[in-house]
Amino acid sequence: MWTGRETYERAVFLVEGFDLAQGGHVHPQLQEWAQRRSGTTNIGWPWVLLRLALGTSPDVLEGRDLGPLTAEEDLAALSLLRKALRDVVATH
Repeated sequence: MWTGRETYERAVFLVEGFDLAQGGHVHPQLQEWAQRRSGTTNIGWPWVLLRLALGTSPDVLEGRDLGPLTAEEDLAALSLLRKALRDVVATH
């Protein structure tokens, strides 16, 4: 599905919308994937992935929207989201 300009924020919305339509199986799996890699349990997977992709500490992203990001930040975050989705699909 083409969502216009490819951004991390739009990709997260696409994944969340797809997940809601399919019964909510992807969200918990992505949350678990993110928790295993970050050790945090109180931050949603979209922000954990963004933090991991940007190499920032959790407090830097606290309260931050998923956009706007620079083109480089979007690319890094999208790349990690694709990897996470591939890993989740491969294990289930």
